[in-house]
Parts: sequence; C-alpha cells; structure tokens
Amino acid sequence: MKFHPIAIVGLLLIAGGIATLIWPQVSMPAKKQEVNLGTGKAIIETRRIVTFPRPFGILLILAGAGQIFFTCRKAAVK
Repeated sequence: MKFHPIAIVGLLLIAGGIATLIWPQVSMPAKKQEVNLGTGKAIIETRRIVTFPRPFGILLILAGAGQIFFTCRKAAVK
C-alpha cells in the first residue's frame, strides 16, 4: 500500500473528530476589557463556549477515513 501525502489531511480529520467526541465544548476568549475603579484597575475577560454536536465528530471521522481509503488504494488494472 502506497501512502499518499494527502492522506495526512485524512489523519488530521480523524484526529479532529476524535477530539470533538472527547471534548465537545471548547472555551475561547471573546473579549478583554479594562475598567478603572477608583485608584485601581479591574480586568474583565469574557469567554465564548463553542459546543460541537456528536454527529459532527462522527462525520469528521468518516470523512477522514474515506479520504485515506480513496487516496491510498491501488488503481484497478485492466
């Protein structure tokens, strides 16, 4: 079996799919704001939580497996 360089993208898709199944919620910083309170400063940081649905992770795994399968299989000889 010959390994095609584009199959690396398939491996990354599979890894991303497994990661979304293990950690379905990802926290990202959204906004950071400084507020002056009298003599001091207060830093307010808000976070955005992104939730990936379970079918999305399964779809990523299937797409990665399909890409690896179709790029690594041998062409039919006639």
